[in-house]
Amino acid sequence: MGMIEFKVMEPEFAVAEAMNTLRTNIIYSNDIKTINITSTFPNEGKSTIALQLARSFAELGKKTLLVDCDLRKSSLIHRFHGGKKMEGLSELLTSQSVKIIHSTDIENLSVICSGQVPPNPSELLSSQKFTVFIQALKEKYDYIILDAPPIGSVIDAAIVGRNADGTLMVVRNDFSKKAAVKRGKEQLEQSGCKLLGVILNRVKKHQKDYYYYSGYYKYGYGEK
Repeated sequence: MGMIEFKVMEPEFAVAEAMNTLRTNIIYSNDIKTINITSTFPNEGKSTIALQLARSFAELGKKTLLVDCDLRKSSLIHRFHGGKKMEGLSELLTSQSVKIIHSTDIENLSVICSGQVPPNPSELLSSQKFTVFIQALKEKYDYIILDAPPIGSVIDAAIVGRNADGTLMVVRNDFSKKAAVKRGKEQLEQSGCKLLGVILNRVKKHQKDYYYYSGYYKYGYGEK
């Protein structure tokens, strides 16, 4: 298991507090250890939030694993090892490698990269091998964060979500369309995913940090 470095800045105080609030709610939820994170479309900030949430758990002393499940167009790859391609999930699922878990320069945090882009991402994520692998990881880690592709683009996020204890959906403030968010939510639930809540990203400073709406907690996360 090699060591890789994250190219990630320390979060601002408000962002760190939002992550801590989210982390606390997850900890006090029943049996939520594996969290699937998706969004409606690209550029809503889901990969950044997946990384920051994983980091938050690790800093609490929890043995944490971040898994890049976007086998089509990874956003996390640019945070790893200077953006160099590394063997990862696709190599495991195609039986090309088993040495895919890497420690990081963040204590208690390990990562699995997405690997090379395969010709059949949905089929690989739907495989029994993926399910068995995630189940095995649950025995070794306190928390597992799955960074899935946007649900509005491909079905992969719903497939990944079936192997998680719950799904968080990232919605970018003043960017995501209400109808698209609703369709994404319905698609996740119809696929059997448990929706834990919605993270409202890029909240303006005058807006509330978090609030309750339509049966789900929404967490404000920073302003860029």
